[in-house]
Amino acid sequence: MPPTAGKHCGHRTMTAPSAHAPAFAKRCPAVMPAPIPPPRRSLSWRLVGFTLAVMAGTELLLFLPAMQRERQRWLGDRIVAAQIAVQAVPSSPAPSAPAMPPAGQAAPAVPGGPDRAIREELLRLAGVMSVRLQEPGRPMVALAPVGQFHAPALLDLRQETLWSGLGATLAALTRSGSRLLLVVAPSPKRPQAILSIVLKESDLDDHLKTAAASVALHGLAVAIPTGALVYLALLMLLVRPMRRLTDSIIAFRADPERSPPLDAPRAAPTTRDEMAVAQRELAAMQRELRAALWRNARLAALGAALAKVSHDLRGILAPALLTAERLQGNADPALRRTGDSIARTVERATELMRDTLEFAGAVPASPRERIALFQTVQEVAEEVRQRHPAVRLQLAIDPALVVHGDRVSLRRALSNLIRNAAEAGAEHVGIAAAPEGDLAVLTIEDDGPGLPDVVRANLFQPFVTSGKPGGTGLGLAITRDLVRAQGGEIGLVRTGPDGTTFRLALRTPGPELRRRAPADTPGA
Repeated sequence: MPPTAGKHCGHRTMTAPSAHAPAFAKRCPAVMPAPIPPPRRSLSWRLVGFTLAVMAGTELLLFLPAMQRERQRWLGDRIVAAQIAVQAVPSSPAPSAPAMPPAGQAAPAVPGGPDRAIREELLRLAGVMSVRLQEPGRPMVALAPVGQFHAPALLDLRQETLWSGLGATLAALTRSGSRLLLVVAPSPKRPQAILSIVLKESDLDDHLKTAAASVALHGLAVAIPTGALVYLALLMLLVRPMRRLTDSIIAFRADPERSPPLDAPRAAPTTRDEMAVAQRELAAMQRELRAALWRNARLAALGAALAKVSHDLRGILAPALLTAERLQGNADPALRRTGDSIARTVERATELMRDTLEFAGAVPASPRERIALFQTVQEVAEEVRQRHPAVRLQLAIDPALVVHGDRVSLRRALSNLIRNAAEAGAEHVGIAAAPEGDLAVLTIEDDGPGLPDVVRANLFQPFVTSGKPGGTGLGLAITRDLVRAQGGEIGLVRTGPDGTTFRLALRTPGPELRRRAPADTPGA
C-alpha cells in the first residue's frame, strides 16, 4: 500500500496517497458503528423464545388428550375395583330384596349379605361409595352402606364421545366443590351387565389436577434443558459467526483501507454451511474492495500528478506552437509542411493529456434538463463536418424527440463516437433515433473498416485503442462514463468490414423520471 495522508471524518479515517488529490479534500459525514443489541434482544434469545413457544404449544395440544386418557384410566380402575368388590355379595339375594332404586340413588343394603364392616371395607378398597350390578335374567346385586343417598350428577360412559370427554376433562380441571357422581358403564367382566357406581366427584377432580401438575413439571423439566441446548447450539453455530460478520462489516465500513479482511478459514475452518459461505464471500469482497480502493487512490494520485504535468507541459509546448505558426506562414513550402507537422504533433500531445485528465477525473453529476435530441446531434454533426469535410452525415431523428440528461456531456459523448468513425476512415455516418418505452434509442452506423478482433472484448476499457491512427484508447471509455452518468447505456451492436454500429439508450423525461431525484449517482 502506498504511503497515505489521513483525513479524519468523525471517528473514520480516510486516506489519500497524495495531498493534491481533490477527492479527499472534502470532509465526509461521520460513520457511526451500529450498536450491538443487548442479549435479551439478540437473535439467539429470540430463537430460544420461539423454540419454547413451539414446545409449549405442542404440550398444550397434547395436554387435554393426555388428561382425557388419564380420566378414562382412573374411572376404568374404579369400575374394575367395583366389579371385584361386588363379587363378595351373594349372587342369590333373599326374596325380600328391594327393587332397583331409581337412577341417582344408591341401592340399600341387601338383607342377608355381608355385614356392615365388610361392606364398608370393600367399598373403601374399591374407592367408591356404592355399587350395583344388573344383568338381564338375573337379580340385581348391590353393595352399599346402610341407608340411601342421592347422587345429583350422572355420567353414562356408554354415551360419552371424544368431544364430550374432552369437555368433561376440561371441566374437571377448572371446577371446585364436592358432590356425588353416579357413573354407569358396561361391566368389564360381563359385557351384558350394567355396572353403576357412586363416587365423589372431587376425588376425580383432585386426581386430574395432580396429574396435570405432574405433566406440567415434566414438560418444564424437558423444556428448560432443551432451551439451553438450543441456545448454546444457536450461539455456536449461528450467533457467533454472525457477530464475526457484523464486527468485520462495521470495522471495514469505518476504515476500509486499514481494516483487515475477515479471516474466513479461521472463523469457519471445517464447515461448509451458509454462514461459512457468507464469511468466505465477505472476506473475498473485502479484499477486492481494498484492492479497488488502493487502485482508486493511486489513480487519484496519478490524476493530481497529471494535472501538474499538464500545466507544465502547456508552458513547454507553447513555444513549439508559436514556432509552428511562424513556419506555417513562411513562403517556403517545405517549412510550411514542417510547421503543419509540428502543429499536429502539439495538438495530439495536448489531446492526449486532455483525454487522460478527463478519464482520471470524476465524471461530474451535472444537473439534468430536457434536451432536443435532433438539435444537439445536428450541432455535433456540424462540428465534425468542419474537421472532416469528406464525411457524409445523415440524420434520421424526429425533431420532437426529447431526452433527459446533461447537454454538455451528451455532446461530448456523441462527438467522440462520430469523430472516431470519421478518423477511422468512414465515408458515411448515419445517425438515427427512435423512442422505446421510457428510453430514446440512438444508433450511430458507419461504413468504416470495422474494429479489430483483439479489441472487441475490451472495447470500453481505458487505453485499448480501436485501430484509429494516433488514438489514445480513452475516447470510448470516457464516452461510456459520460453516458452512464446520465442514466443511459452504450453498447456495440455489430462491427465488420462493412462498418460498425453503436447503440445508445438515453432516458426520456417521463412521469417516473420526474418523480425521482434530479440526478443519478455517476456510474463508472
